[in-house]
Amino acid sequence: MSEKTAKVHTQVSNRAKPKQSTEKRAVFKPVLDNPLRIQWPSVPVNLQNLVLAQLISLLDGISQHHRVHRKRKREPKSGPEAQNKKRKTQNDEERGADQDASIRTEPPVTSDAGIAQGESSSSVQMDEAPSEMPEILRHLTTGINHVTKKLESQIKRVRISSSDTSSSPPPPSIRLVLVCRADVDPPILIDHLPHLVAACNSSKPTEQESVILAPLPKGAEFTLADVLGVRRAAVLGFDADTPGLSSLTSLLDSVPALSATWLTIPASTAKPPPSLIETHVKQLRTTAPKDMKAAKQHRIEGRAAAKERRKELKKQTSNASGKLKRIRLV
Repeated sequence: MSEKTAKVHTQVSNRAKPKQSTEKRAVFKPVLDNPLRIQWPSVPVNLQNLVLAQLISLLDGISQHHRVHRKRKREPKSGPEAQNKKRKTQNDEERGADQDASIRTEPPVTSDAGIAQGESSSSVQMDEAPSEMPEILRHLTTGINHVTKKLESQIKRVRISSSDTSSSPPPPSIRLVLVCRADVDPPILIDHLPHLVAACNSSKPTEQESVILAPLPKGAEFTLADVLGVRRAAVLGFDADTPGLSSLTSLLDSVPALSATWLTIPASTAKPPPSLIETHVKQLRTTAPKDMKAAKQHRIEGRAAAKERRKELKKQTSNASGKLKRIRLV
């Protein structure tokens, strides 16, 4: 569960002043890390590839549906209102042609048969394309923002379920969250997902299944975007009643469910025993001058030079203000 890889930050701040290049050495400083942290689950790469292959077969046909749906939006409507609009436009053109017969050599040739033929051909094309939405689309949530909002709503629904007296059935809950973690840059965009999943699992009822969070291999985002027929697909959320979901969850049985002990709702009013969280110490890699004595002397000289510059600037300002006063008196 713990991440052993070190993160290296080499970006220079925009406010950093250029400094003289001096010989430096690498040093490590121990610092306390946040104890209330949730690590990403560790999933082997071969298992990630297996999940991606099974996911592609499960999402088959969605890209075709999206293409047909976008094509229908671009095509002209063939309903009664559209037909009346076409007939009205045709009559206006015919009346305009009669009025301008002395100028025009030929009136515009339009016929109901041509319109009917165009409508019939377009209707044939529409009938040939599949019109039904794939069933899995009703249980799929795509995108970082949409999955985040649904997880937050799921947590809120559990928190207020005790005071809610409405008899309406609750919306389906998310059961599986797949994240293209290696393809998201910057990673801070998805760093909140483990905490949300842990909050869902810690506050859920005992009879409800835990939410599974799993990363996908590098390059999975563009593969899934092509399968779904969209531009981006960094995060996918699947409801608990998704058809064929067991083919994915069975592969992820070895992945531990994330939870947060400090978010667990106690079953009774008795005060639970305090639990101690392990101290997290991380090593911060930085640099220090090789010759500390020379570096200290350089800092002292720099401060003295800056002090002299401030004095000189103050003197010049006072002289300029004195000259200005004398000019005004004259």
